[in-house]
Formats: sequence, C-alpha cells, structure tokens
Amino acid sequence: MAYIIRAVFALFWLIATSFLAFLAFIVMQTEGNPQVLWAWLTMCAITFVSATFLAYTIIFSGHTGHPQHAEG
Repeated sequence: MAYIIRAVFALFWLIATSFLAFLAFIVMQTEGNPQVLWAWLTMCAITFVSATFLAYTIIFSGHTGHPQHAEG
C-alpha cells in the first residue's frame, strides 16, 4: 500500500511541476507588466517548492513498518 501512495504522490508531483512550468511559460509570453510578471513567477516558485516538499516527505519517509518499543 505504501508503494501505491508513493507512486500517486510522485505522479502528483510530475503533473504539478508540468502545469507550473506551462503556467510560467504562458505568463512570461503574455504579461507586459513587470510587477505582475514577478508576482506570477513568485507564486509559481512557492507552489513548486510546496509541492516538492510534500512529495519528498511522502516518497522518502523512513517508515519501516516496525514500531519502536522501549527496551526495559
């Protein structure tokens, strides 16, 4: 089950990254106001970092499936 969840989040990351790159490309082609352009690019960058951190946390979480018990 963990592999399925990791694969879904990897797919989510790929789709989100592709969409953000496409959005940044379109905005760079159409926006004339430099302030609005930087606002869009900043929003794309922050969204990319957030999606990457979420995917990294899910995909590379170190859960082994064995609970850690205190040795007494």
